[in-house]
Amino acid sequence: MSQLGGPISDPNSVLSSPTVQKFQLLLPYPQFTGLATDVQLIANSTYHGLQLLAEKRYSNGLQFLVTYTWSKSIDDSSQADDNVTWLGSFTSLQDPNKPWLERSLSTFDIPQVVQFSYSYDLPFGRHRAFLSNMSPVLEAIVGGWKTSGIWRIADGRPLTLSVSDGNSLPTYGGQRPNVVGTPRRNHGPDWVDQYFADPNVFQRPDDFTLGDAPRALGSIRTPWSFTSNLSLGKQFSLARVREEMNIEFRIEAQNALNHPVFGTPNTAVDDPSFGQITSTSVGPREVQLAIKLNF
Repeated sequence: MSQLGGPISDPNSVLSSPTVQKFQLLLPYPQFTGLATDVQLIANSTYHGLQLLAEKRYSNGLQFLVTYTWSKSIDDSSQADDNVTWLGSFTSLQDPNKPWLERSLSTFDIPQVVQFSYSYDLPFGRHRAFLSNMSPVLEAIVGGWKTSGIWRIADGRPLTLSVSDGNSLPTYGGQRPNVVGTPRRNHGPDWVDQYFADPNVFQRPDDFTLGDAPRALGSIRTPWSFTSNLSLGKQFSLARVREEMNIEFRIEAQNALNHPVFGTPNTAVDDPSFGQITSTSVGPREVQLAIKLNF
């Protein structure tokens, strides 16, 4: 679908001015000042995956779910609408004459993910395995607690390389670097400050030329992630006030272990901070308290 803009009848058009530039009058359709088209619907994707699941249904106060996913995703454009445009972000066609060169790993591809979630009624207190005859005061402090959590371990995502000061061909997408060796990640103690073992593997291409790096590089990925979200809660009975009335207390912690989950390194070749990680993908531990009255 296309849309023509700026006809003579438009009072805001330059054609409504007292004078019109000569070149406009020499155009094949001088009554229009511009042409806009929709993006090309040419992208496609392929996904293959293996999913395993182990589950324990609730019994004796415990239930849990373990999932494992092993997968691979390939596409031409990693964006929600799966369109491919000539300019802009991950949908950019470096060479609009050869759109098939955009095919690579999806920018969101994560090969392996393991997740463990659970809910457990701690076995202390009345009607539970231990200390079932404790006093009401001790029951209010020690008994009846319940804990739950979600633990997740995941591989990193592919890196998308760019050129910080490149000059691409007019109407072409941004340049990508040339890869002149085997990209490897730095596993030394300074990997946060220099993520690539040899940054010189990535070279700035000449002006108005095309780099040979793929749209998404899978041989080096963002750091793997490990996150843990935990909670602890208890219900305090108010049966003396009203039957089945209680107060529920919960304490929840995101990134409960408070360890860093590093973000994506700078992937702009020729940038002074190329290869440096300056942010985290998950913030520091966040704790919140909640009190709910049930009646």
